[in-house]
Amino acid sequence: MTRIAIADDHTLVRQSVVKAVRAEPDVEIVGEASDAATALEMVRRTRPDLLLLDIAMPDGDGLTVAAELRKEFPDLKILFLSMHDDDASLRRAISINASGFVSKSASIEELLDAVRQVQAGGYYLSSTVAHRVMNLAAGRTFGSPTALTDREVDILELLAQGSRPTEIASTLFVAVKTVKNHLTNIYAKLDVQTGAQAVAVAYQRGLVKRGSGKG
Repeated sequence: MTRIAIADDHTLVRQSVVKAVRAEPDVEIVGEASDAATALEMVRRTRPDLLLLDIAMPDGDGLTVAAELRKEFPDLKILFLSMHDDDASLRRAISINASGFVSKSASIEELLDAVRQVQAGGYYLSSTVAHRVMNLAAGRTFGSPTALTDREVDILELLAQGSRPTEIASTLFVAVKTVKNHLTNIYAKLDVQTGAQAVAVAYQRGLVKRGSGKG
């Protein structure tokens, strides 16, 4: 019997996944979570064999959750289920030694195939990311690994002005969660841990200019 926990902040997605996985033979759903803090507590309490984990969380990100859990539970299998299949997220997933990565654009049947493969001790990658993961694992990338998107540069410039995520979200007319997801990618691309470090590196590399901004 494989004990499975699921962490996804989208209720409909989480409920659909729970329903589909629960119908599988030799599977027991031991917990659900909708945010990073609850996911950590749930895994520590229920000790599942496999965690289906979304990357985007309202109070953090699944990659950070996975990295923390990996230290505590080295045998825990982690299967990422996410819309975030950018190179930065994939690179971090590889470093965490995840058991797989399934895009949310995949079908329920593909997700179940992934669960079965991981149950059997294997790995699974959605076809949409498989080749990119292979290239990343081999140290090959298409373009600069630290290349930032225009939106990420906008966020960095606002961050350099001292804006908080909520203020950045208001300025750019996007959700705070979207800003936090962008910040996660920026930190990964610049190989930093904090906003202050990101700004310092951005200045060093000329990604943003001192005194630049929107006023």
